[in-house]
Amino acid sequence: MIEDNKTVIDKHDSIEVQVERWDMWAKVFPTIFLLIMLGLTVWGWITLDTAFYIGLGFITLTSVIWWFWTIYTIRYLVRVLNRAATNLGEVRAEFKAVARDVERLNNEDD
Repeated sequence: MIEDNKTVIDKHDSIEVQVERWDMWAKVFPTIFLLIMLGLTVWGWITLDTAFYIGLGFITLTSVIWWFWTIYTIRYLVRVLNRAATNLGEVRAEFKAVARDVERLNNEDD
């Protein structure tokens, strides 16, 4: 059970790191891309149409990768939440049993 909890914590940390990377790339990559495309267009190495289609390709690729990553992450989080709900239900049942035992002990002492 300890290994399982450690795996869940490691996976959770991994997802946090992935979200931080997505956030970083969402800020950094468009700026770098625009600067590179601006430079290539100004120097005449590519046309605006070519820069547009390259950008469209990157947007498409990013969207597909992000979509699959999102679905995978949501599936993982649903599993974790279901497991947590099950475990909390078991803990609640155990608390009720302990409360009944304590009640019986109190009644016996009276």
